[in-house]
Amino acid sequence: MTSKKTLVPVLAATVLLTTVLAGCSSGSSNTGSTPGAGQASQAPAAAPTTIKAMTILFGNPPSTDNNKAKEDLEKRGNVKLDVTFVPSEAYKDKLSVAVSAGDSYDLLLMEGGKDDKYTNLVKMGAFHDLTPYIEKTKNLKQIDSVIWNTTKVQGKIYGVPRPRGLYGGGDGNLIIRKDWLDKYNLAMPKTLDDLTKVLQVFKEKDPAGGGKTIPLSVFAVDGIGSPGPFAGTNPMQYAFGVPNTWKLDNGKPVRDFQTPEYKTYLDWMKDIWSKGLIDKDAPVLKNQQQSRSKFLAGVAGVFAGNASDLVETNVTKLKQVDPNAEIAAVDLLEGPGGKKGVPITGGYYGLWVIPSSVPKEKVQKIVDFLDFSASEENAVFGKAGIIGVHSSEMKDGVAVQTEDQKKLYDLEKPSTFVLQNKFDPYVYATSKDQAILKVQKALLDVISKAGVENPFLSYNSQVASKNPDSYKKMSAIMTKYVLGESKWDDVQKEIDAWTSGLGAQITKELQDQYNEDHK
Repeated sequence: MTSKKTLVPVLAATVLLTTVLAGCSSGSSNTGSTPGAGQASQAPAAAPTTIKAMTILFGNPPSTDNNKAKEDLEKRGNVKLDVTFVPSEAYKDKLSVAVSAGDSYDLLLMEGGKDDKYTNLVKMGAFHDLTPYIEKTKNLKQIDSVIWNTTKVQGKIYGVPRPRGLYGGGDGNLIIRKDWLDKYNLAMPKTLDDLTKVLQVFKEKDPAGGGKTIPLSVFAVDGIGSPGPFAGTNPMQYAFGVPNTWKLDNGKPVRDFQTPEYKTYLDWMKDIWSKGLIDKDAPVLKNQQQSRSKFLAGVAGVFAGNASDLVETNVTKLKQVDPNAEIAAVDLLEGPGGKKGVPITGGYYGLWVIPSSVPKEKVQKIVDFLDFSASEENAVFGKAGIIGVHSSEMKDGVAVQTEDQKKLYDLEKPSTFVLQNKFDPYVYATSKDQAILKVQKALLDVISKAGVENPFLSYNSQVASKNPDSYKKMSAIMTKYVLGESKWDDVQKEIDAWTSGLGAQITKELQDQYNEDHK
């Protein structure tokens, strides 16, 4: 795909996809040569292994009443699953309690990944070393070596990463109302100047009506881990040439906000805020979901999402508000000098760990179940459930379902029990509609050629971890600057204070780790 435009046709909804990330699999092949989901393998002689696991939940939990999907997966995997699904907003607290208890679970999802907390727990001996067990797997070994290397601690594997795309997660792309562009004869924006023009027209023409139109929906930064006035702005930052958190300049680490490109980005944000092109509620919005909700409510024209936002269920939600609604995505937004990009991420979401209290003889069985979960067979199962129960067939990688099958699929949520997804570079291509799926994959193909690396992604700073609020004051000043309530000198003062204070210590820690690996 060479066009900088990506359009999702308006199509009827198929199935309400689960938003539980534990089940996020998207095998893309035609499954004619793939074992059919729901076709139980020959029953092994060994007794089923009971696995008590805890994972994060986005959306509604699966039905617990005679869940056929769960029963089928247990039979094929020779396990008995006792899964605690914890809502995302409560997960961190519940996880802390579970880790402290030590012997409550066989399998825990460390949703923060390889952060300082995880690394410290590993060094304290909280989890089994899984390195020798992974060697005996088939599917887990298919995970990209970049992802494994990012998650290792002292060269060993203590957690199994749930793979995601190395490109395209988070807020990698601008999602836009294509029908609004068409209404005012506007081309799909390719550059920052194009985008500014589009936002201005949305503001002036008020397509949502009643003065409710929000040209650009973004949300606040909490100042923990990173500063900034607003989040949901990655496409714009990379168009200005802002680094992916860190870059190396003559061998020395440089933070994004220490670069001149960052000031240029803030000046642009200040300008469009002054023109009323940014949601006036942005300073109090807490997360991407709140920003996305304004888009799906039909009042926002643009927000930063990714390929998975093009799914047909989002089109359906919008069409309930506006029957003419169409969604499109800008693959790469170009800035001065043709700069553009998407972040190269860690390529995973969460790490499955086995507490050291779990008997050694059980560890391989648990790893084997994760390996079984990550099979092509279960990639199909996650999308189609049991063939003949949750769907009629798989055709070109898409589940064919009746209305009753869709309802049962949504109730039992087969994908939530597939705890470990298959490694798939198209994991964010989640549509069950073949036309949209093709668009999603084409979008991911384009952005995969424009990744921006963070050279310190796999390293942790103890100083930064002990000072999680270190960017809050800087964020507050940056926000005031964008809102026209402070001068640049105030922002620069905070940047300088960080650079000579905590920043110097953080930079040294990261550089020492980097140098150790690059002798």
